[in-house]
Amino acid sequence: MEKPWKVRFRNVGQAYFPQTRVECCYTISSQHNWSSRDWIGLFKVGWTSVRNYYTFAWALAPDGYTGDTDMNCNVVFQPSYLPNPGGTAFQFVYVDEMGQICGVSSHFTFCAPRPLDELVTLEEEMNGEEENEGDDLLLVVPKAEILQSLLEACQKELKQVQKKFEAATEEVEKYRKTDESERNNFGKERTEMKNEIEELRGSLRCSMEKIERMEEKQKDVLMCHEKISTDLRGLLVERTEKQQQIKDLEEELSNLTLQKQETELELDRMKERIKKMNTQRKDEEDERRNLQIESKQVQDELRALKERLEASERSTEALRRDLSELGALQGHSHAELHQARLQAAQMTLQLSQANLALREGQAAWAQERESMRQNSELDKDRLQKLSRELQKKEEWLQEERLEREKLEVELGSQKDCNRELLDHIRVLQLRLEREADAKWTEAASSTPLNIDNAETSMERSPLEKAHEIQLLIQKEKDENQEEARVDSLPEPTENHKKETDREEMEGLDLRSHSDPNTSEDKQLLKSEVNGNKVSELTDSPLW
Repeated sequence: MEKPWKVRFRNVGQAYFPQTRVECCYTISSQHNWSSRDWIGLFKVGWTSVRNYYTFAWALAPDGYTGDTDMNCNVVFQPSYLPNPGGTAFQFVYVDEMGQICGVSSHFTFCAPRPLDELVTLEEEMNGEEENEGDDLLLVVPKAEILQSLLEACQKELKQVQKKFEAATEEVEKYRKTDESERNNFGKERTEMKNEIEELRGSLRCSMEKIERMEEKQKDVLMCHEKISTDLRGLLVERTEKQQQIKDLEEELSNLTLQKQETELELDRMKERIKKMNTQRKDEEDERRNLQIESKQVQDELRALKERLEASERSTEALRRDLSELGALQGHSHAELHQARLQAAQMTLQLSQANLALREGQAAWAQERESMRQNSELDKDRLQKLSRELQKKEEWLQEERLEREKLEVELGSQKDCNRELLDHIRVLQLRLEREADAKWTEAASSTPLNIDNAETSMERSPLEKAHEIQLLIQKEKDENQEEARVDSLPEPTENHKKETDREEMEGLDLRSHSDPNTSEDKQLLKSEVNGNKVSELTDSPLW
């Protein structure tokens, strides 16, 4: 009995053409959990592993798939991936994402087309109740009709593409015309820019020389700054070393205090031992006294019992032995007492030596602490002085920045004034040319005899004035170009600005100290030049 598959293939033919698309129709049952990683493979009959597929396609599910009911689906295999025609049999195999086989189709082959095979089968679903039953309607249509419909659609698309191409050609022509005009304008601008570049090169050379001088000054300032930074680093290193020495001394002091406490404890212990030895000594002395009393009593008894010596010799010998043992014990106690005294003396000597070493260490530590405190105070004074100097330099740099900003504002106002003067000069020049032309026409019409004299006189006075005006205009242009070139240079960094500003202000201060009349002379010269320009323009006759 065949195995019930979760996926069932439908409308599988016995033969397919490899030059056409192959549509694989299948039905997913409600028992199968569909996943986007499911796929359908084309396998040769007799395959043994899922990896032996010839080609595959991802198993797609229709929109609105829920999995509660059976669903009809289809997949298309493109002709470029199909095998060549032959007698080998193939079959479709449905594989889920876990690599398990969920459905297998019947066998089919790929063969070359025949005349009757030009017919194409189309599948349409029937409406009404038959749709629920899952039956499909197959229509047989000639392939020529399908190709004709495709050809008409392609022709429509071709017409649309031609219209778009014509519109694009018109836009290209417009762009060509605008491009030609822009090229002409660009050529004119290029010639003007070349002239301006030549003028800017001369001014650039001067500015490069100035920049080189400023760089040399900047190097000197950087050397000074590096020296100051090295000094600061050395002071900081010394400070850290002193702090480390202070910490080491504090640790030594704590160790000495611990040793002192330990020695005091040992002294207490030795005192207790001495007290115990004294008590033992008193007990031994009491015992000795008792023994002496007993010996006296024995002597009295001996004296009384001299007559009984012969009978009591044995008792006397025992007593003598006892007395000898008591004497040995007494000597031993005397030796132990002497040793205890010697140990007490040694402990007192050690205690005195430890006290002396402790006092010497405290004195040395106090001296070192005083020297470290003095050194730290000196370092603090140095750091305060350096911080004050740095603060003064920063304030000085801030003042120089403000002065520089003021100077830039004044320069901007002077630039505006110069531009207004240039515009006024140009207007006057145009007016002079117009008046000269009118005068020439009047002179030619009224006095033909005095043409030579008039020409010489007119050539001298207005031409000289025009030449002077052109010279002034050229000077103003040069100044404006130099200012624009300086403004176009890249702005230096903040440190570089500070150093350059400081150097410029030092140079200005030195110049002002060396020659205090220079700034006033420059202002007077500027005012005189501007006044001469205006006076020449006003005094020149407007003919």
